Amino acid sequence: MKKITWMVASMLTLGMLTFASCSEKTKDSANETVAEAKNDMEENVEEAKADIKEAGNDFEAKIKEDKASLKEDIDEAVAKLDKKIEEADAKIEKASDKEKAKWQERKKELNDEKEDLKASWKEVQDETADKWDTFKAETKEKIAKAKADLKD
Repeated sequence: MKKITWMVASMLTLGMLTFASCSEKTKDSANETVAEAKNDMEENVEEAKADIKEAGNDFEAKIKEDKASLKEDIDEAVAKLDKKIEEADAKIEKASDKEKAKWQERKKELNDEKEDLKASWKEVQDETADKWDTFKAETKEKIAKAKADLKD
């Protein structure tokens, strides 16, 4: 009986030591896993911040490029309108009274379009990135209208 008691006591002691050491190993492993997950999360956050910053820089560069292109289009349209206004002035000088009224009305329309385009450029300086696409589309429509009028 002493042998059995001794064996049971030995097994219990050995089992407790085994379970206790496994428990410590499990805790250490869990702590390592948590630490690795935290490090991975921090790295992912840093990468996301860098990606967002890069996307913001790309967007700003695109806005600058679009504004420069739009400014060129506006300047070109205004120059063409100025030329048509000069042509209208020349025709007014040579035209009969009936024709003068027609050309004066045409000149007024051209001047209105020119001022509208200039006002659009002033607005572009104040536009935010959120409204940029809408503003760009509206201004492109004005330019297209001016170009269509020039074909008349």
